[in-house]
Amino acid sequence: MFTTNRILGEKPLRGRHGVQLVACSLGILCVILVAAIVTSDQTALIGDLRQNNSILTSESQQLQMEKSALERQVETLRRERTELSLTRTQRILDAYCPKTGDKEERRCNPCQEGWLLSPSKSSCYLVKTTKNYHDWKTWEEAGEDCRQRNADLVVIESQQEQEFIREISHEYSDISLYRYWIGLRRTSEVWKWVDGSNLTESYWINRPSDNKDCAASVQWSSPEGWRAEDCAYKYRWICEMKALSV
Repeated sequence: MFTTNRILGEKPLRGRHGVQLVACSLGILCVILVAAIVTSDQTALIGDLRQNNSILTSESQQLQMEKSALERQVETLRRERTELSLTRTQRILDAYCPKTGDKEERRCNPCQEGWLLSPSKSSCYLVKTTKNYHDWKTWEEAGEDCRQRNADLVVIESQQEQEFIREISHEYSDISLYRYWIGLRRTSEVWKWVDGSNLTESYWINRPSDNKDCAASVQWSSPEGWRAEDCAYKYRWICEMKALSV
């Protein structure tokens, strides 16, 4: 009786033990599988991070190179601007205060050589009197020529200045039909000077026509001396700049 029960009782124990082994094995396999998956994901993530880091490092180096190049360009431009400023200053000094004598002493004048001093001694005028028509300029071209000389087309601000400009036009006009561009133009039906101010006192010979928007000074016996002309016509011109106080 004891022997039979013992034999019969051992079979269930062995069966439970086998199930436990299988369950344990499956658990271990699951752990290993999860660990493998996690390791694989981490490896892929690390690879991606390294790749991204490499890209960012490369981009950072490229940006640093571009920054250095821009800094060199800025320094070059700054140096060139300084040199141009010094050159311009020297050119202006030579124009107004040329060296004279063996000692190369400088004597300053209100106007550059070839320019006329106004009666008020506040402005200098350059009258372009070339007789060759091919050297004449449109209103825009004349203004650009003046600006290259650090001047602009003349702005007439008073009766005295108008008389002076009219005399200039008469003195330098070997033919009465010659005109000289002045710094007056009509924009949006309003006549304005090149300095941006509106026309307040005019000296028109005739009422300006609607299709002629630039003003020219002409030889005329009366105080008036302006004519409205087509801006594309080519004439002589008069530049004006501030006189140097000496």
